[in-house]
Amino acid sequence: MEQSFQKTLRHLKRIRDRFPDFLEKGGPLVTLMIVEEKGRLQRIPEVGKSNERAVEYRNAGNGLYAEGKYERALECYNKSLAFAEPDTDQLGMAYANRSAVQLKQGEYEFALYSIELAKKHNYPEELMPKLLERESECKQQIVRGNSKGTVPCPRMGINVDTNPKIPFLARGIAMSHDAKFGRGLVAEREFKPGDIICDEKCELCDVDYNLIYRNCNQCGGDFANILIPCPKCPFFMYCSEECLELSWKLYHRFECAVATKLYVVSQISKMVHARMFFYGLTQFEDNLQAMMDYCVPEVTTVANPLAQDFNNLNRLDVFKAYHNTKPYLDPELEIVNMFGACVYYVLLLTNPALSSLVNTEPFKWFFFTSLLKYHRMSISLVSVSITGDEDHVVGFLSPVNSICNHSCDPNAVGILHSGRYKIALIRPVRKGEPIFCYYSPPWWDPERSPVPTLHFPCECVVCDRGPAGKAWRLLKKRPFPAAAVKNVRMMQDMVCGETTSNANKLNMLQQFIRRFSELHPNKIVGQWLDWYSYYLTISVYAENLVLLRAKVQEMRAEH
Repeated sequence: MEQSFQKTLRHLKRIRDRFPDFLEKGGPLVTLMIVEEKGRLQRIPEVGKSNERAVEYRNAGNGLYAEGKYERALECYNKSLAFAEPDTDQLGMAYANRSAVQLKQGEYEFALYSIELAKKHNYPEELMPKLLERESECKQQIVRGNSKGTVPCPRMGINVDTNPKIPFLARGIAMSHDAKFGRGLVAEREFKPGDIICDEKCELCDVDYNLIYRNCNQCGGDFANILIPCPKCPFFMYCSEECLELSWKLYHRFECAVATKLYVVSQISKMVHARMFFYGLTQFEDNLQAMMDYCVPEVTTVANPLAQDFNNLNRLDVFKAYHNTKPYLDPELEIVNMFGACVYYVLLLTNPALSSLVNTEPFKWFFFTSLLKYHRMSISLVSVSITGDEDHVVGFLSPVNSICNHSCDPNAVGILHSGRYKIALIRPVRKGEPIFCYYSPPWWDPERSPVPTLHFPCECVVCDRGPAGKAWRLLKKRPFPAAAVKNVRMMQDMVCGETTSNANKLNMLQQFIRRFSELHPNKIVGQWLDWYSYYLTISVYAENLVLLRAKVQEMRAEH
């Protein structure tokens, strides 16, 4: 299977390499025809559920388990789950093997959850004594106090008053708009370092094909311990029945029948732009004409996603806010945008579920131009979480996240993890001051390149070559008070010490930044901002893992 996929990929890459010539000579329509005729996308055979494949992956997991390579074994067992045919004992076997890995890792809550799923999915009766013995051992370990924890410390949720209409956003945060940065977040009151002003759930995601057996394909969270498979195709997994059902409703009903083709093509072009189209189509109740009537006329007003009442989420309004965003046009990326739109257009229309709706020339042109527009928009709207040593990426899209701007001199850190986007302030923020996170290394990072690696020209104060930038660089040269250096070194030893808890480290870092914020952007202050951002991030990661244990424990108690 993989050999056949790689052959198709090589062919697509050859077309991509010649794409500029096709586009220059024939324009979009001719180029689209070339991809349709020569792309061989229709030749990619759809791979279905297969118990034979499920056994292969389970055996591979057993070999890795025996070698002590537990994370890789866990992923193989998830692959086995994904390929297992519905209502067969292969599902139960894969869940049971996953529980064995989790027991070895000391993740007793996750192991008990997997054991429960194994029982519900035809685990063989003759093997049940072994599974029950594992279940008993997990319960005993928890009773003995050996759980890794279900109560987080420190707490990393919103810790300030919230907006009554946007319960995941702090009161006093609004949308601004100016010619330099476009839309952005602005403070309408003062905030302190350590204030967590946003804790937003992902609305749309795009999971790297290398992570499809580790991450939920609806919320994007790294939930390898609790994933369940799509019951129809072997390439999509979810963290819960809720995410599975929501994904089907929003877009997977248009993906599932061509899942193998999407798996192949996603290796050279991400599919979040296609999902944005399906998200909108769903909100218009599959009425493509109604969607066209709204989307085709140009909208000149600036979309404000914060104007909505999120207590009663209206996804049609969310889509309209996304759609009315003016895309950033980068000439260097236009070939990538056009190629992605062409490939997904051709691929997705091989699915009767979509082609029965996109069945006239005006509808087809609207579908193609929408894919192109959303591909352009995704560059500026979608945030990414980079996972692992090989830089595999999960893209996230949500209303607040989509309007938080970048600066190389940020006053906040944006943290994408477990299907949520949090914004934590790392410096004091005055009333009227914009909120900036960073999407490339900030000024204090020693590995920062002179020109930020972004898909847009950075206009922040660090990159400014005019008077504002010159004034900022003069401030950076101010000396740190000699009388405070000894105290700083003592605090540094405590922050770097292994015996100091993360909660205490965050408290010390916060006190330091409050005390010396007037010296920003001094080099020593930058070093502490670096540490503060790091410990805020790992504390969010740690809390999310603990909360996930608590969640599965609660789910088991309910059943």
